[in-house]
Amino acid sequence: MKKIALSLLALSSLLLSSTATIEAKPAQHIDCASACRSWLGRADLLHSRVGVEVMELPSGKVVFESDGSRRSTPASTAKVITTSCIYDALGPNYVYHTRLVSNGVMSGTVLKGDLILETSQDPSLNRSDLVALVRDAGITLVEGKVLVSCPAEGHDNYAVSWLAEDFGQDWMPVSSNLVVDRNIAFISGLPKQLRVADSRGSGLAILETLIQSGIGTAWLSLDPANNIVTISRGTAFGSNGKIDSSIKRDGPYVVANPDVYNTAIFQSILNDQHVKTSMQATISKENLKEGSADYRTILSDHSSKPLSQIIRLCLHESDNLYAQQLLRTIALTEINKAKAGKAAGKSNRVESRTLEEKGLLKVGEWLSSLGVPGREVVLFDGCGLSRKDCITPHALNLVLKHMAAEADSAPYLELLRATGDGSNSYRFKTGAMDTVRAISGILVNNFNQTEAVTIMINGHTPSVKELRIALSDLIERLKRAPISRPETSTKASTKAATNPSIASASASKPAVPVKKTTTHHRKHHH
Repeated sequence: MKKIALSLLALSSLLLSSTATIEAKPAQHIDCASACRSWLGRADLLHSRVGVEVMELPSGKVVFESDGSRRSTPASTAKVITTSCIYDALGPNYVYHTRLVSNGVMSGTVLKGDLILETSQDPSLNRSDLVALVRDAGITLVEGKVLVSCPAEGHDNYAVSWLAEDFGQDWMPVSSNLVVDRNIAFISGLPKQLRVADSRGSGLAILETLIQSGIGTAWLSLDPANNIVTISRGTAFGSNGKIDSSIKRDGPYVVANPDVYNTAIFQSILNDQHVKTSMQATISKENLKEGSADYRTILSDHSSKPLSQIIRLCLHESDNLYAQQLLRTIALTEINKAKAGKAAGKSNRVESRTLEEKGLLKVGEWLSSLGVPGREVVLFDGCGLSRKDCITPHALNLVLKHMAAEADSAPYLELLRATGDGSNSYRFKTGAMDTVRAISGILVNNFNQTEAVTIMINGHTPSVKELRIALSDLIERLKRAPISRPETSTKASTKAATNPSIASASASKPAVPVKKTTTHHRKHHH
């Protein structure tokens, strides 16, 4: 009995000793790669195309990827590229200048010469800004023409790659040289000299189908010769699920030809401010910049808020018009540089391209300079609304890596939406459209490790609310998951951690083909 008692005592001591040893060990954490692999097994993702990449910063080492180098529809995460490019090129303190200039002279309050409104592509300009511009000029009489100066390469643009159902929706106004009130109009705010004609039918079956679809399209166009505004208002479903013809009666209306319409607003402001003119304001397709033969005097100047604030609004509100105007600005900045250097006359080969197309070319060159593989980005716009846009998670992570590492551009990250602060924080941009959910940003996990994390989910069911939960789930898992140490990282990485397309960058060609390129998605299931 004593032997048994002693044996039990020894066994008890051994168990207590073992327990103490186990309790003394630090808590074990699932590493980053394991957290991602586990997340990919979610039932709500099994029939969708999912691309994920986690990149350690500042090293740029890919610690996990699953289809990270396969192009996917990015939705509004594409705005990360447009806003990063212009921030990198112009800096946070750049401001738009919309000016009243003249090639004549002022005699008291009388302008002996032409009055010229010089456009700037400013997406934030509103009607009150134009009123202040006219007041500050101090003019009562114009003895010359009234012109709205626009770059020769610019015109109203509604991208052909967008869906018809996006037209007439306030989330996608038409981009233009002169933007006023986001190119959105209300009947109650129309200039006094304009008359309204409610469209009774376009005569085009495709437009009639759009108007009667119940998605609430509403747009207007101005006939400047007759000062008639024609409105086209579709039906829309009310809260009871039935079509309600009263919806959008006053607006908002997307302005179909904003340069012409906003020129009429400018003329109306001149009239309201009692500035007498001999003729109506007209558009002049020339860019009257300082140093040109026609440039004489700045009468008044409106400065926008700094570019950093414009980008913040673009990213936080996911404003498509702002993104398109920023893309046009990228192009126009390069055009003006070429003209200043007298290089514009060397080739007229690309003069037929729109400002948006030229902007995409410059974005492509910028991406290539960062080492983004050329075939990993295909863009048709600057806002991500086109269903033809294709970007890899790896390309977005490379852009964020650059913006985080460069001293001059690192503050860009502060413009992204954020959850948390310091450790356990994530600064990000989301993207959403039918069947698509995406998120891209910079994560600082609970272990104070910094990562670029991009997730793209394509081909999901039309009901995508559950994907918001799925995206948040992975981000929360990654916050609690440390990046593996170098000696174990190869085991944690998936097959594409050594993908040749990640290791090498194709800097020899622009990363953004213009819109004639067509890309087909290949089906891939996890």
